[in-house]
Amino acid sequence: MYKQVVALDPDGKKGTTEYGRNKDKVSYTQYAEFNIGTGSMSARPPDPAALLAFVKKYPDSQIVKDGYSSLSRLYGRAGLKEDATKFFEGYAARFPKEGSAYSGWVTRILFDKDPVDKGIELSPKAIELAQGRGVMSAYGNLARLYLLKGDKAKAVETADQMLKVAAAPPPAAKADAVPAVPMGGPPGMIPMGAPPGMTAVPMAAQIYMDAGRPEKALAVYGPEYISQNAKSSPTLGRYAQFWAQQGTNLESALAAAKSVTELTPNAYSSFNALAMVYQKMKNYGEALKAAEKALSLAPAQPPQIKEGIQKTIDSIKAATADKK
Repeated sequence: MYKQVVALDPDGKKGTTEYGRNKDKVSYTQYAEFNIGTGSMSARPPDPAALLAFVKKYPDSQIVKDGYSSLSRLYGRAGLKEDATKFFEGYAARFPKEGSAYSGWVTRILFDKDPVDKGIELSPKAIELAQGRGVMSAYGNLARLYLLKGDKAKAVETADQMLKVAAAPPPAAKADAVPAVPMGGPPGMIPMGAPPGMTAVPMAAQIYMDAGRPEKALAVYGPEYISQNAKSSPTLGRYAQFWAQQGTNLESALAAAKSVTELTPNAYSSFNALAMVYQKMKNYGEALKAAEKALSLAPAQPPQIKEGIQKTIDSIKAATADKK
């Protein structure tokens, strides 16, 4: 139908509609071409050609910015490096105050692991223009770039700064205006509206671990942190999974994982987290029980959930056999 609109009015002269929060006036044709372009991005594999033509054709407006933002998400992890670089150079030049132009570019550099120095150069702008959780992500990306460069001290310094920013109250905000964090949802999921620290603390802990500073990771994301979040199943689940992946602080991770199963006894992810910790502790009997419980609670769709848990079960059984 969108293609029919374009065919009926190729020059976009037969009427306009409103788009976006600011109610920008755009022609029906422009709106149709935008949707054709974004629809092509949902194909497998995504085809950016129509959306690239769209942003090139039309002048500045919110709909064009949204087109660039959609392309940014694609080029952040897909396409040829040369095409991505050309796209982000054009995006930043055309919209120098759009945060996604810089954050997307930095994401692509991290994906390619090159050019690291260019990513470090772009990161302050990405941090400056980021909003919400994006600020923490921008700091985290800069720290990871320093790790790629081999500058662990700068990575740690960046993580320290990220935690300071996360702990600071929003400008002109009152303490009682901070929204409550929903406690529902599967373990490991960060709730919408969560305070910056819920994102920043585990991110900083990972950076500290990667930089060879486990004592700093434990200081910010250890047993004391969990005691302050003892009723939040998402927080406990993320904590258990994090330390299971690190292979250390496992007693505390186990306590957190057990608490998750008590708080959300019907969530497959709760028992999956518990299985991860037990497996890392080489307690294969308890790991198998937890994984089988997770499998029994897991939904049939998408099938990847049960398939992933079954792989965990198979790996536990293989480890049990090797131990014998």
